Amino acid sequence: MLDIWSLARQQYLEECQKRTVRQQDAINSYINFTGSDLQTSDTRLIICGSKNCGKTSMILRFLNRNEDAKPTIALEYTYGRRNRGKVKDVGHIWELGGGTNLYNLLQIPLSSNYIHQCSLIIVIDLTAPFDMWNTFYTLLDNARIIIDNEMQQSVKKSSDSYKDIEYIDPLPIPLILLGARYDKFQDFEPEQRKIICKFLRFMAHTNGATLAMFSNKMENLISKIRILISSVVFGTTASKTICTDHNKPLSVPRGADSLMDIGAPPFINSSLSLIGATNPRDLWHEAYLEHFPTKEKHKEREDNPAEDGQHREPEIDELIEQRTRELEQYIRHKKDRAALEGKTERIPRQNELFRNL
Repeated sequence: MLDIWSLARQQYLEECQKRTVRQQDAINSYINFTGSDLQTSDTRLIICGSKNCGKTSMILRFLNRNEDAKPTIALEYTYGRRNRGKVKDVGHIWELGGGTNLYNLLQIPLSSNYIHQCSLIIVIDLTAPFDMWNTFYTLLDNARIIIDNEMQQSVKKSSDSYKDIEYIDPLPIPLILLGARYDKFQDFEPEQRKIICKFLRFMAHTNGATLAMFSNKMENLISKIRILISSVVFGTTASKTICTDHNKPLSVPRGADSLMDIGAPPFINSSLSLIGATNPRDLWHEAYLEHFPTKEKHKEREDNPAEDGQHREPEIDELIEQRTRELEQYIRHKKDRAALEGKTERIPRQNELFRNL
């Protein structure tokens, strides 16, 4: 069967790659225009994670842009600039929309030419604990695959400074696990907040990530996140404040936590849950599933961005329409062929039946 979505996705990837080249050329032209004697420092930040939890607004606040946030369709690009004497810092910021549905688009910003300039922020919706494990590890695992494939020589960041070094597998690029919608999360029951925070600390610590929490409605957290993002985009000093109190917004720099401080997995029925776990991640995942069983996906019709007039892509829309017609024709042909074969098989049986009468 024709996979029309793969064809459309491939064309979109090619268009995004062309757009990336044009955007980089625009940055280079600006730098050349403002002065060839300026040295430049380029970094890349990729932000992905849960849907509808304020990623775009967070980026706009960081860039001091007074704009209304619009829904992110696929992969969006922007950039920020900062001058340091004769050095011009340029931060390229990519935002991936669609939750985990479009994780393959991570290969665009995580290209081999720029992999050592990249940082990754995975945003988790704190008010949706049933999805946080799948969202985090789906995006993280696929980012690892892309990075390993892009790197000619895998030079991982040193993990010598980490506690529990034998259990730590840091991403080769800086990683931040960011819990969003803290303004709603703080109203959860204390015991539930405690359990969720425990899982988040494990997820961040064992992957060498900085852990922080955020809300677009709380100015103190907005200021802290701006400092954190600036540290990976412009190389400014990051806060070293540590807070592991589940009654407050968590703030744990990478390498500052430990499995001993985090504690044992919060099992409900440990005697049964220990069966089948072969490593800490599996062990904690089983504990997670006890508290937050996987929900069946409701077959509710989600808004289709392809039907939104302000996000039309004529070439892709035409390709999808053409492939849809071909698919419908293929299905009709297959049904007609199956009906003909069935009829052909029935005729000999009927003839044999008549001869036996």
